[in-house]
Amino acid sequence: MSVFHDYTYGQAVALMEHVAKSRPDLVSLTTAQSRFGLGTAGTCTGSDGSRGPCLNHIVTITNKSSHASQPLRAAVYISGALHGDERVGIMTALELCRWIVSRYDSDPWMKRLVDKRVIVLTPMTNAVGAATRTRSELSIDPNRDFPFDQSPSACMQTIAARTVNEIYRSHILQMVVTFHGGMQAIGYEWGAFPYLNGKPHRSPDDNSMRQISAAFSRFAGTGAVSGNRLYPAATMNDLVYPVHGGMEDWGYGASWDKDKVKPCTPRANGGYSASKTKYGSADARAFTVLVETSDYKAPSDSTLGGDKGVYNPGLRDRGGDGHVPRNMRLALAAIDLVEPYVVAWTSGGKGGDKGCIPMYWQVWGAVSVDESYALWRPTFYPTSWRSASWLATNKGGGQLAESAPLLGGSGVWGGSSTGLSPAQLSGCIKVPSGAKGKIELAVRVRVDSSWGGKPSIRFAPEQPPQTHIANVRANAKYDVEQHGKHLKGQLHWVSHAVAVTLDGSRL
Repeated sequence: MSVFHDYTYGQAVALMEHVAKSRPDLVSLTTAQSRFGLGTAGTCTGSDGSRGPCLNHIVTITNKSSHASQPLRAAVYISGALHGDERVGIMTALELCRWIVSRYDSDPWMKRLVDKRVIVLTPMTNAVGAATRTRSELSIDPNRDFPFDQSPSACMQTIAARTVNEIYRSHILQMVVTFHGGMQAIGYEWGAFPYLNGKPHRSPDDNSMRQISAAFSRFAGTGAVSGNRLYPAATMNDLVYPVHGGMEDWGYGASWDKDKVKPCTPRANGGYSASKTKYGSADARAFTVLVETSDYKAPSDSTLGGDKGVYNPGLRDRGGDGHVPRNMRLALAAIDLVEPYVVAWTSGGKGGDKGCIPMYWQVWGAVSVDESYALWRPTFYPTSWRSASWLATNKGGGQLAESAPLLGGSGVWGGSSTGLSPAQLSGCIKVPSGAKGKIELAVRVRVDSSWGGKPSIRFAPEQPPQTHIANVRANAKYDVEQHGKHLKGQLHWVSHAVAVTLDGSRL
C-alpha cells in the first residue's frame, strides 16, 4: 500500500528516473534542456543531493514497440504545476506515472491506454517554482506568459512556458489538463478579456467542452475530503477569472484565433526565437482544461490519500481516497476520452433464420453513443464487414421482430456512469439465413455527433468547432498533418472481432 505525500524536487526526479528505468519499453524520460535546447531557471537539489541547474523533466508513456505502426495514436498532455506552490498537481502527475506503468501488466484499462495513447507529462512544469514552493518562475508568472492576448515582450519569458510551447509544437495534442490550486473548479474556454464584459464568452467548442468537463467532475468525485464538493465546471470567465497570456486559451486558440496572437520577443532567459510562436494550423487547438484542485494550494498530508483510493472513490481509510486519487481519476478520464474505442463480447445464442446472437458492448472514450450498427463476416474472408440486423422485442406479445433500431445510449463517460461501473449497451444480432458455420461479429458506433455542431447559445468567434478532439469524431473531412503526425476525421468506430459459430458457442 502506498500513502501519498508531497515531494521535494530531488525526490520527484528520483521517482521519474525509477519509473523510466523500470519499463524502458513504455517510458521515456528527458528534459526540455536536452530535448529542445532550452536554458534553465534557478538552482535545485537533485536526486543525488547535489546542487545544479533546475531541469524541466518530461515523461512520455506509450508502448514503444507498436508506436511506429500506429502513426495516428492520440496524444494527451498532463501539466503538473505551472505554479510551483500549488502542490496537488505535482503529486497527481508523479503518482499517475507510477500507477499507469506499474499496472500495465495487470490492469487491462492501463494496458489499453498505454498501447493506444501517447501520454506526455511534466510533473514539475515550473521546475524552480516546484523546488522552492513558490508560484512564479523567478518572479515571472508562467500562466501569464503565453502569446494569447498578451504583448510580444511579455510572453515566453519563462522556461516553463517555453517547455509547454515546445511540447505543443512537437505533437498534435488533442487533450491537455493543466493542474492548479487555490479553489475547486474545472474551467474551460474562454478565460480571456476579449470574451468578457457582456460579450459572448462561450467558445465554438462549447458542446464538447461542457460535456467532457461534466464527465471529469463526475468521475473525480470529492476525494472524500471534508469541505470538498464535486468540481463545478464552467467557462473560466464565469467560474474563475480572465487573464492575459493564459495557457488554456492559448493552447486552444493560438492556431486559429489569429488576431489574439502576436509572436513573442522576450529578453529574459537569453531570449527566444519569435519563429517558435508562429503557429501552424495543427499546433494549438487542443481542449486545454484548467483544473483547480483544492481550496488549499498545499493541503495537509492527511487529505492526500493513497493507492487504495484511486479505484475506490469515497474510501475513508489511510491510503484511501483523497486529493491525489481524485485528480488521478480525472487525468485517467482525460487520457481515455481523447479517442473512442469499442469493447464487444457475446454470451452465446442461436443463429439462423429464427434466432439471434446476443451482443454486449461498451464504448470507451465517448460521452454519447448516437447509434450502433451490427456487423458480421465469414472467418474465411475476414477483410470485409457486412451489415447484419438487430432484433428487438415487440411491445405486444414479446415476439422477436426484425428491426433497425439505432441502439444509442451512453458511452462510458456519459449518463451517470463513473467509469468504474461503465455504461453497457446490448442487442441481438441476426445474421443472414445463408450464413453458416464459423463467423465473426462486431459493433460499429457513431459517437458524440453534437461536438461537431455550434453551441445553441451565443458564442464567439462565430466559427465551427475548432478542436482536434471534436473534429476527429464529428467531421469526416477533417485531415491535418504536422510534425510528422497525422489526424483524420472518422464518423464510425468498430470493435474488435468476436468469433462465434451459428449455434452460439464462443470460439
